[in-house]
Amino acid sequence: MPIVYYDGGCVYCYNFAIWLIQNGLSRRYQFAKLKSTAGDQLRQTFPEANRFDSVILQNGEQLQFKSEAIATLIFSLTKFKWLGALLKVTPNFISNIGYNFFAENRNNMWKTHWHQPNAYEQSFFID
Repeated sequence: MPIVYYDGGCVYCYNFAIWLIQNGLSRRYQFAKLKSTAGDQLRQTFPEANRFDSVILQNGEQLQFKSEAIATLIFSLTKFKWLGALLKVTPNFISNIGYNFFAENRNNMWKTHWHQPNAYEQSFFID
């Protein structure tokens, strides 16, 4: 079962997870905060995960980071497969420039609110 690790203190990261769920993300995915029991287990099992304070997609023994993880997640959505495909063909070093810019400036951008998940949405999240 793939697990998406995200910054639990980032409203955009959390709301992106909710957006994925609302747009048809498969039930086989789960979400966990980077700073959680599951996040601790990830870092123990995969020491390379310690270098990243970003979204991490774990699918078995395979890890994807930053924009590569985002592209894979979006590609899995039927309605947005075209966007995921576009992101997948963009070299990671280019798409990570955009990812890093957003990550570094997210607190200075427009304000948003924390989405209150319904029971279905909440069922995707683990500790």
